[in-house]
Amino acid sequence: MHNRFMDIVLYTRDAELDSDAMRDHLTCMGVPFQDREVDSDAGARRDWERIDGLVTPVLVIGPTIVHGLDRTQVDQILGMVGC
Repeated sequence: MHNRFMDIVLYTRDAELDSDAMRDHLTCMGVPFQDREVDSDAGARRDWERIDGLVTPVLVIGPTIVHGLDRTQVDQILGMVGC
């Protein structure tokens, strides 16, 4: 796997459709990521609030932030075609 996948963090909510869809999208593409659940992890919640704090999912790919479920943007950033 390429080094560009090393710093991918996904901020999610449990049982939230868009969070589930983004999780599934990344998994389907074989992209490793850290899933940080903002409702059950206080540290994740603080980090998410600094980044956005309004919507989930929020995907951080190095210096790039994707707000919400934007599969097209994720595919473009990663240089891949989604599932």
